[in-house]
Amino acid sequence: MMMDLRSEVNQILARLAKSLRLEQLSLDNNRHCMLMFDDKIVLNLELDEKFSQLLVYAYLGEVPLVGRENIFEKLLETNFFWNGTNGLTIAIDRQSQTIVIMTRFPLPLPNSGAFEESLADFVDTTEAWMHKLASMVQEAEEISLADD
Repeated sequence: MMMDLRSEVNQILARLAKSLRLEQLSLDNNRHCMLMFDDKIVLNLELDEKFSQLLVYAYLGEVPLVGRENIFEKLLETNFFWNGTNGLTIAIDRQSQTIVIMTRFPLPLPNSGAFEESLADFVDTTEAWMHKLASMVQEAEEISLADD
């Protein structure tokens, strides 16, 4: 008998919780789960049953008001063939005006060990991009101040 996707994801999350030495990790009623790393990276895991995939995403930072066109251009260049994102996608959440990094995993997963490795890479790439975005924002603000 084939396992339903929600149960499969909860089993994956249970194995992940064990490897992270957490008591429990599972999807909530909205098919969503959050993990925090280093008190700054909030990892969102969300089951998309319609397309049989697990979405993983994290917010990198707010879209700046100053120099945003230049920052968007750099982010688009980075997204080109996933050139600077380690295979992840960077986008904007229009509603919250936040830059988001994301990926997806087709379900069922062929290998939970590979999933955990990919998740670790995701966290590392997210942390690097949080720093890069902060630097871009700071640079844009400095240029704006120099122009005034």
